[in-house]
Amino acid sequence: MNLLKLLSDDPYRFGFFEALRQLECLYSNKPRLGESLRACDDSVRLGQEASLKFASSTLASFNNTNNGKPGLQVNFFGVFGPNGPLPLHLTEYARHRLRHAKDPVFIEFMDLFHHRLLSLFYRAWANKEPTVQYDRPQQDRFTMYMGALLGIGMPTALGRDSMPDHTKLHFAAHLGCHTRHTEGLCAILSVFFRLTVRIEEFVGEWLDIPEDDYCYLKNTGSAQLGKTAVIGVRSWQRQHKYRICMGPIDLQDYQRLLPQDSGLKRLADIVKNYTGHEFKWDLNLVLKKENVPTARLGEYTQLGWTAWMKHGEATADRADLIMDVERQLASESRQVKRPVQSYEDKLEPFAWQVDTQSMVH
Repeated sequence: MNLLKLLSDDPYRFGFFEALRQLECLYSNKPRLGESLRACDDSVRLGQEASLKFASSTLASFNNTNNGKPGLQVNFFGVFGPNGPLPLHLTEYARHRLRHAKDPVFIEFMDLFHHRLLSLFYRAWANKEPTVQYDRPQQDRFTMYMGALLGIGMPTALGRDSMPDHTKLHFAAHLGCHTRHTEGLCAILSVFFRLTVRIEEFVGEWLDIPEDDYCYLKNTGSAQLGKTAVIGVRSWQRQHKYRICMGPIDLQDYQRLLPQDSGLKRLADIVKNYTGHEFKWDLNLVLKKENVPTARLGEYTQLGWTAWMKHGEATADRADLIMDVERQLASESRQVKRPVQSYEDKLEPFAWQVDTQSMVH
């Protein structure tokens, strides 16, 4: 049934905000209520019914005339009635003039103020509702508000990397928080890729010691025995690195996160947006045992990535692959390779789908 007819027949079935939102969507070529420069530019005229009754609904009536602008009368937020600021005898006077003298001048004069105040009242509510703002994406101010918390509030800051902007806004609570933790990173990655994600902290690694910091016997001030002295040119450290474990996953998702595919670059950008460059990390992909392929002549496998020498069926999930993602991507960027097919437009927000056309064979 037509929206205008529903409002005319049963206005009490609608709430004030609900009715105005649907009218804004219906008249999408008109300015938003509360933002127009002239009242004649608005899609509907708002006013208050002059009545002494205690209303049971926020809307009183809706008139959709063929030769005029639709008019919506409300039972609240006005100067008339038992809840209005004017003395009750003025409400009686306005109703008497309208009913017995057919003179709506007083009511229409007050509706000049009602229309503007009701429009601003609705706009104050709509500006804080992200779903209402997205009814007109080109005028979405809530995205700007949320983006300002993440550094993407201006149009020039959008589309900086392969992490979609709507994903950043969805995880604004995590990305806008100064404290970064493993639970936040797990939440972002697991929702975006729709995979099981686990973070392994304090992963050890050998770090080269700069020559200027070597310990020499002839230089007694270079180190303190038992405190800062190190034998050798490397030091085993665990406080600077963590590992992202994804899986167990099937073979298709596994291939989507291998080099030469867009999934790996997107993963790196998500991690960079959340943790920055303060910590080092690597990726551990765990392949389901039932999806472990066997290397055979004439069949496609990637040596070092998807090729396993096995006899019979695998008895355990394979967690052999541990990859330094940033080093791998840096190595790829120095090589001449074909462009990676973007699948952003093919995905729903935060969906992880398989597109076999983008796999590198």
